[in-house]
Amino acid sequence: MEYLEGETLAHRLQKGRLPFNQALGIGIELADALDAAHRHGIIHRDLKPGNIMVTKAGAKLMYFGLAKPARKVPSVASIPATPTISESLTAKGTIIGTLQYLAPEQLQGAEADSRSDIFALGAVLYEMLTGRQAFAGKSPASIIAAILTLNPTPVVQLQPMSPAILEHAVNRALAKDPDDRWQTARDFAGELRWIREGSVKSSPTISSIRRWSWRELMGWGVAAAAAMIAVMLSFRARPTMPINSISSM
Repeated sequence: MEYLEGETLAHRLQKGRLPFNQALGIGIELADALDAAHRHGIIHRDLKPGNIMVTKAGAKLMYFGLAKPARKVPSVASIPATPTISESLTAKGTIIGTLQYLAPEQLQGAEADSRSDIFALGAVLYEMLTGRQAFAGKSPASIIAAILTLNPTPVVQLQPMSPAILEHAVNRALAKDPDDRWQTARDFAGELRWIREGSVKSSPTISSIRRWSWRELMGWGVAAAAAMIAVMLSFRARPTMPINSISSM
């Protein structure tokens, strides 16, 4: 197997949320990875921080042990306590994947497709941006209830400096109805790239700020010099009285 030097995203998230640009960059790389898999007819079905490596070369999506073409997921009858359920994949009454990142249709026993992976990616992106899971609970039942009925705390409420358009992108990925989500990982990646480009353009760099300040100072200097010259010329143009005429007054 390929040796990857780095750390899992799950390990990195133990230190807290990621910087905005890093989170957005990893989100784009993961969306590209999903797009490549989906184009080959593969659905990952277990996208989570523990299956993502953060390396110097970028993010790597790993562990395709549960990956299969879209198929009917058994209805929920029992919920084992293990984080990832991989035993008896074809048995009835089991959930395939990691609970906190499963899409509503997977929990309801509907067929999982590429949009189920997009939901999981939305949950991972939310976690990178906020430092907390999109759906959490004290028990498997409460987690399932949150995924099926609740919306996560808005990103802008937890991170006020994040752009509103990013909130829309994440919310669309986490839509309860698959038809309301991004329909392809490629579309999701394109939206995240557009947001990243917009944030870069709207945030001036230090060098650009320095250039702007220098130009402003030069402008004020020229204006001040022109004013001084005008004052001097006005004094020269003013008529003067001879000294003898002043003494005779």
